[in-house]
Amino acid sequence: MDVKIRGLDEKDEKILEMLMRNSRISYTDLARIVGLSDVAVIKRIKKLEDAGVIKSYTIVVDPSKIGYKLTCFTGINVQPQELFHVLEELKKIPNIKYIAMTSGDHHIMAIIWARDQDELTKIHEKILSIKGVEKVYPAIKLQEVKGPICL
Repeated sequence: MDVKIRGLDEKDEKILEMLMRNSRISYTDLARIVGLSDVAVIKRIKKLEDAGVIKSYTIVVDPSKIGYKLTCFTGINVQPQELFHVLEELKKIPNIKYIAMTSGDHHIMAIIWARDQDELTKIHEKILSIKGVEKVYPAIKLQEVKGPICL
């Protein structure tokens, strides 16, 4: 992962890169990799946290290991006046793991985990039943090429 963020030096960028790969890495290991002392690494991480560069520490789950065989990236087009209503309704659907308003081909993009094709179809039907939703555009993930990244 190459991290380039304005205002950070190479050491900060390397710390972020290593934490994005493994947020459980020890300060000692980070210090060795970056070429700083443990204390210097701790201070830099605290500064990155305080500045909001590091928002949280989390895990990445492999959906297939917990029964979700399909990951679907779904574009959703809505009537503009219903956008915020649709967003609120989408947040209530447990299988939708990520929602973003976008400026591209679709008003909303959602990442959905489904156990099988039938479940995915039912989720899309539920989305289509929300007042203001005009159309859904599903794209099923075939293979992950780069990632995962915590959204």
